[in-house]
Amino acid sequence: MSDTAKLVYGAALGALYLVAGALHILVAVVGPIPGLDALPLTGDPLAGFVMLVVGAVFAAGARNLARDAGEDAIFVSVGVLLSVGFGLVELLALSAAGLDAYLLGGGAGWSVAGLVSPLLYLAVFGAAGYLAWGRKFLRGLSAA
Repeated sequence: MSDTAKLVYGAALGALYLVAGALHILVAVVGPIPGLDALPLTGDPLAGFVMLVVGAVFAAGARNLARDAGEDAIFVSVGVLLSVGFGLVELLALSAAGLDAYLLGGGAGWSVAGLVSPLLYLAVFGAAGYLAWGRKFLRGLSAA
């Protein structure tokens, strides 16, 4: 994947993560915001902070690629790993909540759609980036 594609990818995911994180923190502080009811915002400030960190890493990678700072795309690659890692943690938490509802019989009011967080569906884009150039990045780590 070319540096231009990594620049666009990092900038787009950085913006998505930063906006989602800021909205999560805003909903946690202010409460439900009219007009944003369609978005799956749980209002979890820690998830919002995690998304802000991942978005900042992606944005730093896009900035370095735009300025040709010499770090190549390392920040974008680390952002991909953070995105996939936190997505997997969110998937495990969702699975644990489902298993808990199933085993304890409290599944009547439980729905997967109500628990899906942006950490989970933004990780799909991170996984796409990992599939695109993750092997090259990991090969470079093992060589170092």
